[in-house]
Formats: sequence, C-alpha cells, structure tokens
Amino acid sequence: MNFTSEELNYLIYRYLQESGFHHSCYTFGMESHIHRSNINGSSVPPGALISMVQKGMLYYYVDMTLRDEKNGENASNFNNLESISLIDSIGKVSELSSTNLSYSISTNVKSDQQLTPDSQKKSTKDMKREENSDQRRGSESDVHPSNIHNSEIFAIKWHPNKELIATGSSDGTARISQPNEIEATVLEHYPNEVDKKQSETSNGNCGISDRYAVTSIVWKPDGSQLLTACADGKGRIWQLDGKLVATLSHHTAPIFVCRWSVDGNHIAIGSADTRISIWDSSTYEMKQCYDHHKGPITDIAWQNQLTFASCSTDHSVAVCEIGTEKPIKSYDGHTSEINVVRWDPSSNLLASGSDDCTVKVWNLKQDKCVHDFHGHVRNIYAVKWCPVRRVVSCSCLASASADRTIRIWDVDRGVCLYTLNRHQSPVYSLAFSCDGRLLASGSYDMTVNIWSLENGILQRTVMLDGPVSDIDWHKDNRIVAVSGNGSSYVIDLRKSYY
Repeated sequence: MNFTSEELNYLIYRYLQESGFHHSCYTFGMESHIHRSNINGSSVPPGALISMVQKGMLYYYVDMTLRDEKNGENASNFNNLESISLIDSIGKVSELSSTNLSYSISTNVKSDQQLTPDSQKKSTKDMKREENSDQRRGSESDVHPSNIHNSEIFAIKWHPNKELIATGSSDGTARISQPNEIEATVLEHYPNEVDKKQSETSNGNCGISDRYAVTSIVWKPDGSQLLTACADGKGRIWQLDGKLVATLSHHTAPIFVCRWSVDGNHIAIGSADTRISIWDSSTYEMKQCYDHHKGPITDIAWQNQLTFASCSTDHSVAVCEIGTEKPIKSYDGHTSEINVVRWDPSSNLLASGSDDCTVKVWNLKQDKCVHDFHGHVRNIYAVKWCPVRRVVSCSCLASASADRTIRIWDVDRGVCLYTLNRHQSPVYSLAFSCDGRLLASGSYDMTVNIWSLENGILQRTVMLDGPVSDIDWHKDNRIVAVSGNGSSYVIDLRKSYY
C-alpha cells in the first residue's frame, strides 16, 4: 500500500471536522494547506479515518489468529474482537510476522500504480444504501435537488419575502437562486482571477480552511440585502442582483458569524481574532468594537435593536448593548467551548450549547443559569427554540449533538420531554416548522429527519447525497437542506402534512 501525506492529512482534517473540533480543524487545515489539495472531498465518505483504523485492527486480529494456528496454539476467538482496544492493537504491532502488509509514505508525487485504501472503496452496504437513496429520491416528487456549488456548502437561508434561496460555500462564493433552479446569481469573494481559477478546480476538497470560504450568510430583515462572512476576515453586503454594496474590513482572522440586528440598522460580526465589530448598515461605518472575549467568537444572537448576546471558545457568554464599552452581563457557567447561543421567542431567555455536553438557559435578571440541562454525552452543535407554545403547552427547546441525538427540553419544568435517536452520525442542524408542529434535523449520516413535536415520533427520513450541514424552514412549510457535496435540496411538505 502506498499513500501520500496529503491524503493522510485530508483524512485527519475530515476526522476533526466531523467530530466537531472546528477550531482545531481550521488550524490544521491552514498549516497542512488542505485547500491546495486535489483530493475530491465528495468521494470520501464520513468516518473514513475511523473506518481505516478499524480495518487495520481487524487485519491485525486476523494475522494474529492465523499465526496462532500455524504455531499450533489456540486460535484467538473472533467473538472477543470487540474487546480489543486500539492501544492493545498498537502494542502488538511489533509481533506481526514479516509477511505483514508493508507501506510507504510519499511526501511528494503520487505513484500512478498506488493502491486505493479499502476504506475508500464502497462496501456492498454503502452501495445498497446509495441505491436505496436514489430509488427514494426518484420516487419522492416533493424532494428537489440542485447542484449549485463546486464544494461544500456551509449555510443556506430562505429569503424572508421572495422565492429565493441564498447559500454560502467553501468554493469562495455565495449564490442567490430560485428554488429547484441551477442558474444562480454568483457572489464572488475571491479578489482576482488566479484565486477564482483555484476555487473552480478545487473539486470539493476544501473546507473552512479555504481562505475565501463563505462561513455565514444572513438576509437583512426586509430582504433588500444579503450579508456574508468570509474566511478572509471581511464581511460583505450584496444587493439581490449580485452587486457588491460594501466591504466591511476590520478583522485580522476568519469570520465565523455575522448577524443583522432585529430592525436591520446594525450589523454584528464575530471573528477568530476574538473581537466583535458593530457596523451602521446605512453608512457602512464601524461604530464599535468589543474585545471582552479571550477566544474566537463562535456565535452572536440579537435580542432587540441594540442588545446582543455572544459566545466564544473561552467558555463564556456575554450580553452587550450598543453604546456601552463592557458587557452588561457575563456568564461563565460552561466548562468548555460554546458553539451556539439563541434567544427564546419572547427574548427573555437565552440558551447556550457547549462542548461540555450541556445546554444552559440564562435570564438577564440572574447571574447563574436558570436551567442546566444534562443528557448529551458529546459536543452540542445546535439549539433551537420552538416558535409557539401551543403544540406541547410549554416553552420548548431543542438541542442537537455529536452523540447523534436530539433532545427536546421543557424549559418551564426543566425536564427532557423526548430523546430523538434515529441518526447514525453527529447532528449539526435543526429547524422548526413555523407552526411548531414539526422539527427537522440534519446529520452527517446524509439524512434529514422530520419529527413530530407532539409525540416525538419520527415522521419521515429523507436521504441526500452528502452530509447535511444546514437546514432552513420556509414559512409555507417547505424545507431547504444542504449537503456537503455542493447540492441544495428543497423538501416540500405541504401536501404531506398540511
């Protein structure tokens, strides 16, 4: 077997990305120059590195068993295979016979005759899954795919008033298109033709490490403009026809989040340089810069026209008001990086989800959290409030985790209503229907699940062509889902449930 350091680095990069280590993933991607790789990322299945390691362990066990039989010893029991740990296997490697597999690592040019690792070959199970997926998509007239990007899509948003969808991708572009249409208005973020050419030939290999990746998008509340955040450290404001209105330049590191204020008069931008900049959306001038966080800014949520909450890898949540130099409230209850903050529909309660596996609910009138929800066993990537109370007669909060589950919390009573556990990979995105009856969840297992909030029962599973990174729910009960291979999907549920 012959493989290159470039291939190994890509598998490590994907492992970090799929496991939720986004900041380690970004750093590793930059230092190993993943964005320069020619690897087609869409051809590498989720969990490829783990699969390769597991198969290596299996090879070791088979070799050990055959060696025992050859020496007349009791052969190892395959029933005990699950009891062998990775460390056990590594400790036994030196005992393998001279006939074992040999390999070399090439750091320069790939050999034309190199072998493809088994982990990159499609198993019969994978082929059947793809076949079933194709059959299901072909038989479901209400699922409409559109391949609109050359690489992974990070974000998708319905226009608030028109039949338009905006997407942001690691290919260095955002795009505005009509549902189910391939033709789109392309918003290019790379500054010159050389960068554009490199992006067009990326073949889906680059993730957030691409220096022009569009990491966050959001429509202005009135729908007149689109705000985009880019890994080059700049925010950009666009008209619907694709004209660049303004470039918001201040940050010295990639931007992970951008948000319009509730009334659309201000813009908040959070960067990996640990700062939050506030901009006037009419003059495009920066009004204020906050530097109270000690780590990269991971999320921002506006409470009203002047007040917003922010979270960071420094384990803290802060609430700031425009015009004040310091936060009006700071919370330090989490013990690990915080990935998301969201205000409830009344804007009185703030929820935060963290890598410490907890969801905390805060009230501005108190210094400590009013609820500390435990139950998840891995990183929490998304939290969403149900927009209405009448479905389950309580204030309802959903959380999604790398442990492959979604939990529905009754915030009034402080208890877990349901644990939804049908996904096979980390769950990265959530979206409620506007009436609060249904919840959509998107996972790296390439599925979108539709759940009933009334009883927690899975209503439907939709198979896509790649890991699902974002979901948005239209006010007329259509869903937009994004897969990592550059495709977007419109799932029309109006006939099925309404």
